[in-house]
Formats: sequence, C-alpha cells, structure tokens
Amino acid sequence: MNIRDFSELLKGCRAVKDKDGNVLIQSIMNMQIVALTTDDEYSLDDRFANPLTAIKAYNSRYGQIGFINKENKEVIIPTQMAVMTNQRAQNHGMTKAGYVPKSGQVIYNDAGCVQGSQTGHFNNTNEYRFLPYGMREMAFETVGQPHSHSRIYNAINKLGSETSTRTDSYLDKYFSKYDKKLEQFIAHFERPEKLIGMIVLVDGEIIGVDKFPSFRYAEQVWQMMIRDVYGSVAIVSELKNQSSKKEFTKTYEGLKSKHRGDVVSLLEKALKKTKENITVDVTEKIQELFEVTFDAKLDTEGNSSYTAPKSYILKADGYIGQVIVESDFNHLVSIVKKERFDPNAFRKVNELKRKARSQQKFRL
Repeated sequence: MNIRDFSELLKGCRAVKDKDGNVLIQSIMNMQIVALTTDDEYSLDDRFANPLTAIKAYNSRYGQIGFINKENKEVIIPTQMAVMTNQRAQNHGMTKAGYVPKSGQVIYNDAGCVQGSQTGHFNNTNEYRFLPYGMREMAFETVGQPHSHSRIYNAINKLGSETSTRTDSYLDKYFSKYDKKLEQFIAHFERPEKLIGMIVLVDGEIIGVDKFPSFRYAEQVWQMMIRDVYGSVAIVSELKNQSSKKEFTKTYEGLKSKHRGDVVSLLEKALKKTKENITVDVTEKIQELFEVTFDAKLDTEGNSSYTAPKSYILKADGYIGQVIVESDFNHLVSIVKKERFDPNAFRKVNELKRKARSQQKFRL
C-alpha cells in the first residue's frame, strides 16, 4: 500500500459545527474532543454487527484471542479490545483492531496477556473493555512481532506508573481503582448525533484520532471509548494537577476595557469570541496533520480471507496507528501521537518545507 496522508484517512469526514460555524468542542480539564460526522451514505449502519455483543471470545494458548461471530453480519473489532473475564482464566488484550466475517471465526496470535501470572483459558465470553490511551502506542508497536504472551506487560506497567496504580502487569487493578471515577467521567461528554469519529487534544495538541465504520457503531462503542480509552488521560492530568486554559476569562478581560454596553452583552460577545478563537486554534492543529505522511504496512495476522477488508499498520514521524480499509474505503482509523514526539519540532520542519516549495527555481 502506498504512503497515505491524513486527509486521505479521514476522507468523507468533517468536524461537527454549531449554528455560527464554530467547531463543536467538548472539554474537561486540559482535554478537548472534536466530534466528526459524515454524510449518511458513508455510514454503513446495516452492514456491521455490534462488536460488543455479536462476537464471543476464546483462547487455547497464552498470547492468543479467537473470536466467533454469532450473527449474519460482519464485525470490526474495536481497536485494542481486551477480554476481562470473571472466568478462571487469564485476561488478554488485542494489540490492534480486527475483523470477523459473517457467522465466521478468526484467531489472532498477536494478542497479549493483561493479567500477569493468572492461569487458565477463557471460552464463549463477551466481557470486554478497551485498553487505556496510555497503552496504545506500545501495543501498536508490538503488531507484527513474533508471538509473545507478555507483549502488553510493559504498557500496563507504564499505565500503572502514570496513574499511581500498582498494576504489576494486571490491568484489572487499574480498572478496579478508577472505575467509579471513569463512570463519572462519561457524564462530562455527550455523543453528538451522527458521530462517525473524533479528534482528541491535550494541552492544545492532538493526541488521538478515531474514525468508526458507522453512526451506529460509534454509538455502540462511545461510552467505552470515553471511559476506558480517554478517561485515563483525564486521570493522569488530574494527578499532575493540570487544568484547562481560562480561554473565556482571558477573552472577557481583554474585551471589558473597551466595552460600553451592559454585562450581558459583554458576556455574549466574550463567549462568541472565545468560540471563534478556539475554532481557529483547533483548526490550525488539525491542518498541521495534513503534512503527515504514513508508511502503511499490510497486517496479515488474523486476516481471514482475500475478500476481507485489509488491515494496515500506519507509522509516521510522531504518530502510529491502524486503518482497516476495503476498496479505498476506510472503515476504521485509529491513530495516536507518540509520547516522545515534539510537535514544535515538526512545525519548524514543515515551515522550512513550505518555504522551499515557494522558492523559484534557479535561473540566470
């Protein structure tokens, strides 16, 4: 597959905007979520079954997850879904997203244990959670590597360090500690109608991009995406005492000295200006990603047939992720920013590239 750019990965999508044309942004602390939508014809609502109920998971060895599809519809397995079972068995997690055909069965041998030294194999279960955001980069990095049951342990321990949890390679310890807080976290966000994806920012920098196969699919996974994946970002921010910038207060104070009307009109003016400023900032950050090009490598592990949608692992300077694509139609996209990536250095390089493109060719 050729190198893909960001605009190609999210083709057909657009940011949800309010009646004034400002990007609709939901915020908590230092995290922002930009909702994406698309035209109805690009939402394949009737094609794919609910991944949280249609497939049952099992395994017969460590480092493996098999899925049996109970429905006569295809299933796209959400990115890095984990089996967290009450059975006397070792919990496992996917390192990527996957695909299961209608009434079909697929085995993934690049999964990993997420429960330390617990023994036993699970069977016929749909007790699922998603891997938290802080684990995503490290899990993606293991895709395509030789079979290893311990491939996710380092990511769990990293999450434990970031969230002050003694995980000891047990992901369930993190969820046990924070599940109540994560349930409260969900209440801060409302899923917009016809959501097809989202872009997540922390401290004004994009950290994650997700695109789903349909509006219905997005509705089915919305709460788990917010709670399990991005809830961990809020927990880390809270532990670091990070908070959102006081954009409204700053704008209000800047307008107050020149305002001659009443307080209500000043508040309305400040709110309108704040939304406009945030829209400009977020739009600039998203446009920067148009300069990113991804090297796409075909992922063959678990690919059930030649006719199934193809999975590609995406890598670029500063980003890693996956796309599940069929005939150039992107069903699912999941991209995360690499932790050590410095966007400011990326901006300097892009500025030089733009200057180079604007230079005239040498001539006498």
